[in-house]
Amino acid sequence: MLRTHTPTAHAAANTPAQPRYLRAMAVAVALASSAATLAEQAADSPAVPATDLKLEQVTVTATRLNTTLGDAARSIATLDRLDIESLQAQSVAQTLLYEPNISAAGGPRAANQAVNIRGLTGNKVLQTIDGARQSFESGHRPGYFLDPELLASVEAVRGPVSSLWGSGALGGVVAQRTLRADDFLSDGQSLGGFLKSGYNSNNSQQTTTAALLGRQGGSDWLLSGYVRDSDDITLGNGEQLDGSAANTRGVLAKLRQSLGENHSVELIYRGAEFDGAVPSNGTAPINPSSNFLLQREQQTHNASLDYRYNPQSDLLDTQVLLYSNRVSMDERRISDGRDDNTELNTVGINLSNRATIGTAQLLFGIDSYQESFDARRSGRDRPEPPQAETEVWSAYSVAQLPLSAQWRLDLGLRYDDFQTRAENLNSQRNDNAISPSAALRFSPTDALHITLRHDRAFRAPSAEELYSSGTHFCMGPGFCNSFTPNPDLDAETAANTELLGNLELPGLRPGHRLSLSASVFQNNVDDFIEQIVRGPSFRGRPDPGSTSWVNVDAATLRGGEISASYAANNLQLRFGFGSTRGSDDVTGEDLSNIPADTFNADLRYQFTQRDILTGLRFIHAREQDRIDVPELDPDTRFDAYTVVDLYAHWRPRSFDALRIDVNVNNLGDRFYQRAWDQLPQAGREIIISAVLSF
Repeated sequence: MLRTHTPTAHAAANTPAQPRYLRAMAVAVALASSAATLAEQAADSPAVPATDLKLEQVTVTATRLNTTLGDAARSIATLDRLDIESLQAQSVAQTLLYEPNISAAGGPRAANQAVNIRGLTGNKVLQTIDGARQSFESGHRPGYFLDPELLASVEAVRGPVSSLWGSGALGGVVAQRTLRADDFLSDGQSLGGFLKSGYNSNNSQQTTTAALLGRQGGSDWLLSGYVRDSDDITLGNGEQLDGSAANTRGVLAKLRQSLGENHSVELIYRGAEFDGAVPSNGTAPINPSSNFLLQREQQTHNASLDYRYNPQSDLLDTQVLLYSNRVSMDERRISDGRDDNTELNTVGINLSNRATIGTAQLLFGIDSYQESFDARRSGRDRPEPPQAETEVWSAYSVAQLPLSAQWRLDLGLRYDDFQTRAENLNSQRNDNAISPSAALRFSPTDALHITLRHDRAFRAPSAEELYSSGTHFCMGPGFCNSFTPNPDLDAETAANTELLGNLELPGLRPGHRLSLSASVFQNNVDDFIEQIVRGPSFRGRPDPGSTSWVNVDAATLRGGEISASYAANNLQLRFGFGSTRGSDDVTGEDLSNIPADTFNADLRYQFTQRDILTGLRFIHAREQDRIDVPELDPDTRFDAYTVVDLYAHWRPRSFDALRIDVNVNNLGDRFYQRAWDQLPQAGREIIISAVLSF
């Protein structure tokens, strides 16, 4: 198997070397020069003619080219503000529930839910917010912190994207964009806002959101905040899930200012707090011996400065993004008062430029970020997380090269140089990775596009995986299994080959539209990083054993998805199906976290005379019986289930400043559990909210 990274010797850390940022800049120049040469060669090729069909154009940002969805040559799920409002989701993962081959992992506690894309989840799926990389990993703690109340759109790229985003994009990328003034203000409107109040019958959740926004001259601004308070979740069997109540609150502030005809800058601050009694592993049932109930106080602070320069030139469309992320969790074990603190601070910079040379589109840039991880564990016989720092320098380039009216070649290449140091262990390691991608796109007609692509991706081991020490668990006084650091871990790597097709057609009558998309893929993942517990052994001299993270054998994931939508004036039908299989290449055993085959449908109708939009969602998951996994109880079953949701939106024509949203989720009050989750899902939810705009 061809590996996508080239590890350097660990001794290189002590060898004089050129600064890594200079190497990254040199690589960026080389990549840009190569792309420009290819572009000049393609400049005389005829462009693909524009489509004559009057189709909805969706712009995606997760590809970093700000291209249309139909032109992206990747499998991408997109949700706009209307989609998010119609779901009234409690987490980012829930917004993607009805997208083929994408599911929510982690059980019913919204704060602990993560996105699973084609069988990969957690740190194998990268997330961004307003273009800034987001990452937090520590034990069983959550990693998604943006509340859906602040979401304007979500995009999920299925499949590896390391050629654009670097480490962590083995399974894909979840790109989130927060609200801005333009999402609400109409043409000519200079001041506005809204007040929203909502209630969820399942856990007596009350949500209040408010926003004030405006624009004048060359500036616009937004100030928004929310409060969400809830009791424990009620499951489909009528029982309550202990440790699922929470109080959350947050604020979003944005200011965008024009600095001249071609310059603009946007300042963003986002802060949130979580306070609740939750188990140490929020995805599993509480038990008194290993999954203790904690009182958690969590704070996140995010700030960014986004500068844009876009003169009247085909060669310059420049962005400079500076960002800072801080996550802090203070936890107190309720049974014995042990206090833990976990903190991650990240600062980063992205520099990129988009250019057009003839008919070719180019993107090249430099990414750099530094993560500082610090954790304190009180009491005896506890894990000892490292006091660690990770530094990354990267350079990347992407080119879209039309070869003829029907053919286009997309090329991408990224170089990452990363270093991790553990201050408490006086240890460090250096490594690097090269992530190429290539896609050949064929468009025999304006409505049909077929793409064959191949992507390489990687995920660098985290400081926790490299350097954890201390006690994992005890089986009696002085008889404790301990963590063993493993600074020689290789990066996880992936090689994904995919065939995609997209078809856009007019419907049977004027005003109708048919959209079809399908893809099949095979993702070969090597050097999976897994936590391995050795022992205990009681033969001869008793040995409590040890725990460490190691690279395990390669695996193969394969499958596909299909999506279809049909719009007929006021009626719209969406349909999707996703299927993934995963197995160990050596033992043939099944992989964990592979979701069940899932069908979904969404039927909505707009009653224009009554200003009401109504809809029905349907999701059916087949039985997941591919569970030949060593660590799983052989009696475990993940049964099939079917869930139906209803939703409606009403905006009275006589008072269009008011909007009423109603959702009835899990209409049949089903008691069900998603594959690989350790907890069942919430029972019936009736969610009603009222929004007053001004």
